[in-house]
Order: sequence, then C-alpha cells, then structure tokens
Amino acid sequence: MTELDLQDLTSALSLYTSFFIFLVVLTFAAFIILMVILIHNIKSRKKLKDNRQFIEETIGIQEEERRRISQELHDTVSQNIKALLLSQKELKDRCTDANLLSEFEKIISLEKKNQKELRAIIQNLAVPALASIPFKTVINDLCEQFYAQSEIPCKFFVAPDLSLDTFTTEQKHHILRIIQEALNNVRAHAKAEETSVVIRRISGQQKSSGVIRIMIFDDGQGFDSTNQLPPTDASSHFGISGMEMRAKLLDGTLTVNSSPDTGTEVRLEIPQQ
Repeated sequence: MTELDLQDLTSALSLYTSFFIFLVVLTFAAFIILMVILIHNIKSRKKLKDNRQFIEETIGIQEEERRRISQELHDTVSQNIKALLLSQKELKDRCTDANLLSEFEKIISLEKKNQKELRAIIQNLAVPALASIPFKTVINDLCEQFYAQSEIPCKFFVAPDLSLDTFTTEQKHHILRIIQEALNNVRAHAKAEETSVVIRRISGQQKSSGVIRIMIFDDGQGFDSTNQLPPTDASSHFGISGMEMRAKLLDGTLTVNSSPDTGTEVRLEIPQQ
C-alpha cells in the first residue's frame, strides 16, 4: 500500500468516524427532544387534571387579599379621613377669615368625596352575608350601589319563576363577583348611559334541566369582540380572566359579545341545579 493509498484510507475512516459521531449525537438529541415533549405532555395533562384545584386556590388567595385590603382600608385610611374631617370642621368653626373659610369648604368637600369613594372601594372588596340574605336582594343592592357610584342607571330583572337561592353560598359568591366585575368594566371603560342585569332560565339545551343565563348589558362604545379583548388596560384583561375562572368553577361558560358603538354583553350560562 502506497503512502497515497494510506492517506485516502485514513481520510475515509475519519469521514466515517465523523459521520458516526454525528449520527450518535443526532440520535441522542432526538431522544432528548422526544423526552422533553413526553414530559411536557405529562405535565400538561396533570395541569389539566389539577386545573380546578389551581383555579380554586388562585381565587381563594384573591378573596383573602381582598378581605385583608378591605379591613386595612377600613381600619387605617377610613379612620384617618374621619379624624381629618373632624379637625378641619373644628378649625373652620374657629376661623373668621372669609377667604380661609372658603378654602376650608373646598378641602372639606374634597375629603367627603374621598371618603365616599373609599367607602365604595371597601364595599366592592367586601362580600355580603350571602347565606342570610335572598340572593335576588343581594344582586339588586349591587345594581343600586353601582348606580350610586357611577350615576349610570342599572336595571335588574330576574324571571319570576326562577329562584336564585337554589345556588350554594360558594356559587352565589362566584356569580356576584362576575356581575360585579362586568359592572366595574362598564363604569371604567364603556362610557355607557345605561346598563342592565338580566337573569332567566333557558330551556331546550342539551342538559335536560336547561341552563340559567345571566346577562350584563350596556349601551356604551363597545369594541370588536371577534378580534380582540377590550382595548383597555391590563387590569381589565385580568378581570376578564378572573370572570372566566369563576365560570369554570360554576361548570358554566362565559362569553363577551360586543361591537363598536352598540355596547357590550357579558353572558354567563350555568347548568341549572
């Protein structure tokens, strides 16, 4: 064998060795990718299985935080505003300067407005005594509270043959929060002149007992719901996500239908108990 033949053989062996190493690396990489996909699928299935538990834990944390913030606002900021108003009133009563009296009136008026807004925030964060009050009354009070805070009329209608007290306390809580969040979005973004909350039974569905449909309408500016979520801030998107999670816990569905200049409808459908 000549030196040239030896060089050719060495080159061929080197090429085969490189190809073999590449094949081994490629096979190993494919194996790793396959394992990653399998693990991801297993985790996804586990997440799907535990989805309800995850949602319940998430909402539980949110509600506990709402309760804590509500209590802290009541015990600190609310009390401070009350004390400040009393001090300002005492100073006003002792003041004889007309200009200062006018300024005191402006300050006191502003503090009363802050007090009213803070009271509304605390009411929104707190949960009413759902177990001891008819649920129809609770929703009606929510609509009246919304009108008082936003000056947007809110009509409430529930079908006469429909009892809302067949829901459990937990279900009432989720329904109330969904309605509340929908109304909050109307107040913050819709520029509406009127809104309505309508609850009725829908028969003829696949479920033999039908479903209960809860609709929150407004006549505001609307948006194109076929292409996007409401074009607002992140808090609104977070609110819709929370509404969807609560709908899942109710074994129901939540849909948002809207178009520009025709208003928005939030629809919650729940299997009848």
